[in-house]
Amino acid sequence: MLVAMTRRSLSRLTRDAEAPLLLESFFVAAVASFLGIRWFLALTGYPRIGSNGIHIAHMLWGGLLMLLALMLLLAFLDRSVQHLAAVIAGLGFGTFFIDEIGKFVTADNNYFYRPAIALIYGLFVIAFLVARASVGQRRLSETEALANALDLLEGTLDGPIEPDDQARIHRLLELADPRAPLTLFAEHYLAELPQAAERASLVATVYRRLADGYEEFMANPWAERALSVGVVVYAAVAVVGVTLVATAASASGPAETSTVATIGQVASTIAGAALVGRGVLSLGRSRSTAYHWFMRGLLVWILVTQVFVFYSSQLAGLGGLILDLVAYGSLRFALTREIVSGRHPHGAASRPG
Repeated sequence: MLVAMTRRSLSRLTRDAEAPLLLESFFVAAVASFLGIRWFLALTGYPRIGSNGIHIAHMLWGGLLMLLALMLLLAFLDRSVQHLAAVIAGLGFGTFFIDEIGKFVTADNNYFYRPAIALIYGLFVIAFLVARASVGQRRLSETEALANALDLLEGTLDGPIEPDDQARIHRLLELADPRAPLTLFAEHYLAELPQAAERASLVATVYRRLADGYEEFMANPWAERALSVGVVVYAAVAVVGVTLVATAASASGPAETSTVATIGQVASTIAGAALVGRGVLSLGRSRSTAYHWFMRGLLVWILVTQVFVFYSSQLAGLGGLILDLVAYGSLRFALTREIVSGRHPHGAASRPG
């Protein structure tokens, strides 16, 4: 009864078209902060901030980051601020809660409680599944598409519109009811908006050059073949690298915890590689669909594999995390270009995750 009522209540809520990306940013930032803190503390000999009986625990900084994220979300109506707040909240969650979980489950507040890695893994899996369930598997309804388009239009009230934003809004309006008065108004308003002039800032210039470079590269007839080879090589290196780390760790660590870590590393790496392989098979039919599968595989490696690898080898865990984050960011950029260019099969409303 409660589950049915919850589902009916959730079905009445208006979903955010960018919710999957926001949630992914939150979880990726949480893992990055947790692993980064553990690596930094080990590198610096676990320093203490404070003196004369005062110790400022780093979980306080995590709480402040989460407070900052909430303040940004409550104070501003802006998509860019929303994405920034998701990253800040993830950093705060990883610092405030995930990194301290050993203290919360042991009588002696043992920060170094090694079995806590299983709790961290379980927490991320459950949280990610709950997040996926909250946004649902359905495409945006006509009402939701219109609401998202109007939300994006809100950011254009004080000036001209960026071409990328115009393309996103246009694709959302294509999913809305074409006869609805608000849809007609939004289409007319969008058509009347002036185009924003090219910005000369360093960030805008770098972004424009990267976008042009991506389009030029993918225009080559051999581009998708080269991309497939690169992705397969990356996945193979990931599997081999994690297997070597797991083998070395199982020979030196405690038998019980090393076995769990080894199984977790190898199983999650193979699962991520399988998702990446599924993407390679989809590349010839739909580039954006393939990118979705690549991102799913990378998320498994970032949220699960790297946590277990870090348990066995902090240096290998941090190095692997950096590589996966770079690959994940590159895929999000490429997927954005596919959406803006109109090659995405479901437009801006499709769920990237």
